[in-house]
This record gives sequence, structure tokens and C-alpha cells, in this order.
Amino acid sequence: MLNKTAKSHSLFSMFMFLLVLNFSLSQVDELKLLLSFKSSINDPSGFLSNWNPPTPLCLWHGISCNNFSRVKVIDLAEKNISGTISSSVFLLSKMDTINLSKNKLSGEISSELVFSSSLRYLNLSHNYLTGVISNCSILLEILDLEDNMFSGKIPPQIGVCSNLKVLNLGGNYLVGRIPSSISNIRSLQILILAANDLIGQIPCALSKMKTLKRIHLGYNNLSGEIPQELVDIVSLNYLDLAFNNLSGQIPTSLGNLSNLQYLYLFNNKLTGLLPRSISGLKKLIELDLSQNYLFGEIPELISELQSLEILHLFSNDFTGKIPNSLASLPRLQVVSFLSNSLTGEIPSSICNISSIEVLDLADNYLSGIIPPCLGNFSKYLTILDLQMNSFHGTILEMFGEDCRLRNLNFNDNKLQGSLPRSLANCRNLEMMDIGGNKLNGTFPYWLETLPELQVLVLRSNKLRGVLQSYKTIHPFPKLRILDLANNEFTGPLPKGIIKNMKAIMNLSEQQSSLQYMHDRYYTYYLSLTVKGFYIELPLLTTFTSMDLSNNNFHGEIPNVIGKLSSLRGLNLSHNSLNGHIPMSMGNLTSLEWLDLSSNKLTGQIPDQLKDMTFLAFLNLSYNQLTGPIPQGKQFSTFENGSYKGNLALCDFPLSKSCNNNGRKQSSPSFLKEADDSETKISFGWKVVLTGYGCGLIVGVIIGYVTFRNGEPKCKDKRQQPPSAILEEADELETESSFSWKGVLIGYGCGLIFGVVIGYVALKTDILGPVRAEPGIDFIILSVMALLGCTGC
Repeated sequence: MLNKTAKSHSLFSMFMFLLVLNFSLSQVDELKLLLSFKSSINDPSGFLSNWNPPTPLCLWHGISCNNFSRVKVIDLAEKNISGTISSSVFLLSKMDTINLSKNKLSGEISSELVFSSSLRYLNLSHNYLTGVISNCSILLEILDLEDNMFSGKIPPQIGVCSNLKVLNLGGNYLVGRIPSSISNIRSLQILILAANDLIGQIPCALSKMKTLKRIHLGYNNLSGEIPQELVDIVSLNYLDLAFNNLSGQIPTSLGNLSNLQYLYLFNNKLTGLLPRSISGLKKLIELDLSQNYLFGEIPELISELQSLEILHLFSNDFTGKIPNSLASLPRLQVVSFLSNSLTGEIPSSICNISSIEVLDLADNYLSGIIPPCLGNFSKYLTILDLQMNSFHGTILEMFGEDCRLRNLNFNDNKLQGSLPRSLANCRNLEMMDIGGNKLNGTFPYWLETLPELQVLVLRSNKLRGVLQSYKTIHPFPKLRILDLANNEFTGPLPKGIIKNMKAIMNLSEQQSSLQYMHDRYYTYYLSLTVKGFYIELPLLTTFTSMDLSNNNFHGEIPNVIGKLSSLRGLNLSHNSLNGHIPMSMGNLTSLEWLDLSSNKLTGQIPDQLKDMTFLAFLNLSYNQLTGPIPQGKQFSTFENGSYKGNLALCDFPLSKSCNNNGRKQSSPSFLKEADDSETKISFGWKVVLTGYGCGLIVGVIIGYVTFRNGEPKCKDKRQQPPSAILEEADELETESSFSWKGVLIGYGCGLIFGVVIGYVALKTDILGPVRAEPGIDFIILSVMALLGCTGC
């Protein structure tokens, strides 16, 4: 009995010894594998500083162990590490999770991944990994390689990963077709292949994957029709096929996907009517069918989508009226019908949608008046875009004190009257564009109190009066785009407004985030005259410009304009501005286009304008500028058209050159300008006038004498009988011929005297020194003689 007890104790002791020995050896192996992994990466932030043998493995940063102190998790997400991923990390026998996402890792994934016996979660997304997609281990459940630089085709062996629940290969450079073998992963719930270069049709075999909940195939080059078989994936709640080349009609069977919440089919080539079966998507939250070729009316059955929050149908060819049934959607937040062919009026029932945030009906054929309720029907409304329609009438006082509008765009309609003062209630307003209408009255100075206003466009209306700042201490504190072109404003340029545009004076302080102005579901676009062209462009938060062209402003350009150092575009053309171009304009070092054409500006072009190193467009034409054109830097890129209509300008690129004193010289033929002494042209006219005077005096004297000696006897024919008149007709020829002889004698004498006197004056220094020039004598004497004879 004692022997048996002793033997059992001996066996137990041996087992424990082997267990401890195995554990010790395993920890030694894990230590070596982890140190090998560490040696392949760079750690500038020092996060892995305690990865050293004296510290127990389970206490290393980013390491988690199981109950047996074996490494189970490596989590180094967002630790700014770089380098390559050593294959040793996939040999850790108890490893369950590896998360190295959002770092700067590069290189390829080792083929050792397929041999991992325990790995279930692998996230290497948002790095710079390259190469082809490796085969995965059979136990892997989540594989996330999104946003790397993988290339090649998706391997057909992907179907072997039968336990995958999430497969994310989006945002890479994968090519080829989607392998049908992917349908063998029957446990897959999320499939993300978006933002690659995949081609071909969507495999019908996807319908075998009954557990799929999300399909992301957008932003590829897939073609063909949407498979009807997708209706078999009854668990599907998210379908993204946007930005492909899909064609044909929207399958009516999609209406049977009763669990679908998000449907994105935008930017394809889909045609046909919006299927009535879409009303079966009772759980649908977002529907985006924009930028296709869909037509017909928007069905009233859309009212069945009681969960709908986002409705994007823009850039299609829908016709008919806006459906009244929209008013029955209690959760609707965004409605965008931009760029269709909708007609009729805005139904007043739309004001019953109290939850709406964005209403975009731009670029249609809508007409009638703007319903007064639009100004305050929703306390959440931030975007109201009705531009490019045919709305008429006045804008009523419809904006309440709880107005939350950020963007108001009524551009290019037929609105009349003045702007309602209730707009001052919209304290969050960032952009207001009511250009291209028939508004009248004076400038709405009360807008300068809006603290967030960045863009104000009132161009192409009938606004008039003097533009000036009123009682506001700091008017327009954030304004950076001001467009008042094509109105009837008068008076001087608004110095009071210009000197307070702080946002344009130091925008560089805010340039840490170069981004477009946008709402969650709306991007701000604006039409402006940029570098001589009227274009539409998405609005950057750092874009700045001022356009006061085509008005009746007069006076000088104020020096304070030089403080707008962040201004990128300035257009003051087609006014009546006079005086000099201020030298302070040289401080506008961010300026990209400058148009001062068609004014009455005088003086020289300031040399300081050469400091505008970003200037790509310059128009100073049709002014009264004089002297040399600045040379060098950006001015060497401008052509003659920039200076057309300024007759006293000289130097490159014009053919007229300037002398050393900066005054014009004629071209090499004969019309060169002199310096401080009188020019040859002015001297030539002295000679002509000399000859003209002499010829006039002599010609008149001789002509008078000859005419006096043969003076005809003039009679009043109205008091003579017809016979007497006939008798005098015979004498008329004699007398008139005699008088013409006198004239001819005078003409000849004038010619001789004009040439002689002019030639003497030209060849002597009687009228001052002259620098003779070949060919000038003949031209001046000819003109002089001709005028002298005419004087005679």
C-alpha cells in the first residue's frame, strides 16, 4: 500500500516537473518570438520600452495573457509604430487576437499566417501594407485589412476561411472579379470589398450567404444588373452598391428585403421608374438613388417608409410634382431633389415635416411663391436651397427668432422686393446667396450684425444706394466672400466694411484645417467670377474673394484694402473709380486674381504689385494708366490684354518701350517719345502751324485782290422776273470762273510759301533744337503744305 502511495506521489511530482518545464520552455519561446517581432518595428513614442526580459511578459505594454500566463492578445493600435510585421508573431501558439491597426506598418504579410493554430481576430487596417492577400487560417473569424495598399486579385482560396464572420478588404488596390468561392463562407455576416478596382458582375452566388447582414461593394467598377437573387438574403440590413457602372432597372424584388435599413445605389447608370415595391422597405432609414437616370414621378407610396430619415433622389430626371405624402414621414430629416425636372409649386403640406434639417429643391422647374411657412416650420432646419427655379414674388417676413438656418440659397429665381429684416434672426447663418433675382432697395446693412456670416452673395439684382457700414461696431466679423456685382450701387467703395473684415486679414491663423464647408448630407457650392470666368465650385473654408464689379462706385480705392492679406480674388472692374492704384495693394500676397479694368484709374502701376507672387490673372485694361509696366516675377507672365486701352503705358509685354526716365518712346519707325524736351511730334506740329499761318496770310491777300478786281454784282433773284434771271445765267459762267482763278492763285502761293517757310524752320534752330531723322522731313512738309494751301 505504501509502495503504491509512494509511486503515485512520484508520478505526480514527475508530471508537475514536466508541466513546469514545459511552461518555462514555452515562456522562453514566446519571449524570443516577441523580441523578434519588436526588432522589426520602430517605436518613436517608446510605447514598447518595457519589452525587456526582466519584466514578465504579461506585464508588457499591449500584451494580455490567458489564465496560464500564455500570450493571448497583442493590441498596439494607434501607437505610431512603423516597420514590418515579423512572421514570428503568427507562431505564438495561444495567440487569439492581434490588433496593429492605424499605424505606419509596411511590407507584406507573412505566409505563416495560414499556419496560426489559434488566431481568431486579425486587424491590420489603416497601414501601408503591400503585396497580395494571403490565405488565412481556418479558425480566423475576423479579418480586417482595410485601407492598405494590397494589390492583385482576391484569392479563390478565400472560401476556405469557413469560420469568417467579418471580411474587410476595402480601400486597397484589388483588381479582377469577385470570386464566387466567397459564397462558401456561410457564416459571413459582414462583407466589405468597397473602394477597390474590382470589375465584372455581382456574383449571384452571394445569395447563398444567408447570414449576411451588410454588403459593401461601392466605389468599384462593377457592371451589369443588380442580381434579383439578392432578395434571398433575408437578414440583409445594409446594401451599398454605389459608385459603380451598374445598369438596368432597380429590381422590384428589393422591396422584399424587409430588414433593409440602408440602401445606397447612387452614382450608377440605373434607369427606369422608381419601383412601387420599394414601399415594402418598412425599416428603411436611408435611401440614396441619386446620380442615375431614373425618371417618372416620385410615387406617393413613399409615405409607407415610416422609418425614413434620409431621402436622396437628386441628379435624376424625375418629373411631376413634389409628393404631398412626404408630410406623413415623421422622422424625415434630409430631402434632396436637386437637379431633376420637377414642376409646380412647393406643397404647403411640406411644412408639416417638423423634423427636417436639409431641404434641397434646387435646379428644377418649380414655380409660384415661396411658402411663408418655410422660414419657421422646423426648428431643426439648417439648409434651405431653392436656387435655379422660377419662384417669384417677395420674400416674406418668415424667419422666426428660433431660426437655425446655416445656408440660405435663393439664387437665380425671379424674386422681387427687398430682403426681409427677419433674416437678422438667423444668427447661425453662414452663407446667404440671393443673387440673380430682381431685388431692389438699398443694401441690407442690418446683415452686418450676423456673427457667423461667411458668404454673402447679392450679385445681379437691382440694389442701389451708397454702401456703408452703419451702427455696428464690428460689422461682418467672419465675412470672407462678398459678391455685390452687377447692381446699381453708387458712392465710394465701402471703406467702413473693408477695414472690419477681420476674417480676410488673418485667415492664416485658421488654416490648420483646410476643408470644404459642408453639412453632414450637403456640400456648399457657390458660383463666382474667378479669373475672368463665372464658374461653380465647392466651397473651401479658406476661400476668400470680393467682387464689387459692374456698379457705379466712384472715388479712389482706399488704402485700407491692403490689410486684406488673405484675400485670394478682387474684382472692382466696370465702375468709375479714379486716382492711383494704392501701393498698399502689394500687401495682398495671397491674391490670385485682380481685375480693375474699365475704370478711370491714373498714374503708374505700383512696383509693389510684384510682391503678389500667387497672382495668376491680372486685368488693368481700359483705364488711364501711364508709365512703365513693372517687370519680373508674376508680371512676366501677363500678356497685352491685361493692359489694353491704356495708351500711355509702355514696356513689356507692349511693343512700346520706355526711356531711362520712364517715359514712352515711339517705335523704331519714326514715332519715338522724347525726354523732358518737346517731342518730335509736337515740334513737327510747330512747323506745320508755321507753314499753315504763312500760307493762310499770303493766300488770303492774293485771293482777296483778284476777287476784288472782278467782283460779281449779286442781286436778289426773288425780286427779279423770270426773264431777268435767265438773262443773268449767261453772265454767271464768266464771273464765277474769274473768282475761281483768284482762289487757284491763292492756293498756289500758299503751297509755295508753306513749303519754303516750313523747310527753313525745320532745317534751322529757329523753333528750338531738332534731332533730324530720315523720312520725317518729307512727311511733315507734306502735311504742312497741304494745311497751308487749305488755309489759303
